[in-house]
Amino acid sequence: MNRETKAMAAERDSETCRRETFLRLFSEYGAAMRRLTAVYVNDALDREDLVQEIAVALWQAIPKFRGEASERTWLYRIAHNTAITASAKLWRRGKRESALEDLPELRGEGSDSAAAANLVDSKEKPGDERLIESQRREWLMVAIRELAAVDRQIVTLHLEELSYREIQEIAGMTEGAIATRLTRIRERLAEQIQRQEELR
Repeated sequence: MNRETKAMAAERDSETCRRETFLRLFSEYGAAMRRLTAVYVNDALDREDLVQEIAVALWQAIPKFRGEASERTWLYRIAHNTAITASAKLWRRGKRESALEDLPELRGEGSDSAAAANLVDSKEKPGDERLIESQRREWLMVAIRELAAVDRQIVTLHLEELSYREIQEIAGMTEGAIATRLTRIRERLAEQIQRQEELR
């Protein structure tokens, strides 16, 4: 085999490896990426666009992965950076919505997040309790969307059950700062939900 043929074969192998890596990562983390988009954009079409933007960013980043962080941490960093950029563009274009009609459920198909795991299956609850639980989830999503980008990132990663160390690698903050921010975020979210309940 000459040098040119070897180079072409290596490039084909590299492209096959890239495709397999991409498909594996998106298969493994696709549901989490969809949940993540719901924190950054409200509209269903914008969320799907954001999933596609994350997929493109992931595809472009695969050859640059050096293994300095876990794949999971690396993927969340890509996804959050892409989501922050996309939501800022949407906001600048005036597409920031306040309507509640299109909020996704925190529990999605294949969901393994802590938020979903902590919610009681709605089939086991009477109608009124299901409605109340659904309303609280809507309020939580709205409250999370209103947080500053860095706080949104931290709470979303926490709800996806990433450790403080993994969140530190993604957000670039110390574990102590993350713990402090999470405490403040929880308090703020609880206050907002309580205010909504009082208005009901």
